Amino acid sequence: MFIDSHAHLFFKDYREDLDDVIQRARDAGIECIVNPGTDLQTSKESVALADKYDLVYACVGFHPHDA
Repeated sequence: MFIDSHAHLFFKDYREDLDDVIQRARDAGIECIVNPGTDLQTSKESVALADKYDLVYACVGFHPHDA
């Protein structure tokens, strides 16, 4: 099993083609993507992405720069 242990799928870089990014990860054998939030807003976005994609797992937290 391959796991991406640290992705920020809520970054604007992925907004236009997130479905394609997820599919490419699947095609590459990724079975789990850990998506940590860095503040309240991105933590909420991470949870929403975990609800939408079965291989995405949300981590809720605050980056030290945002704490």
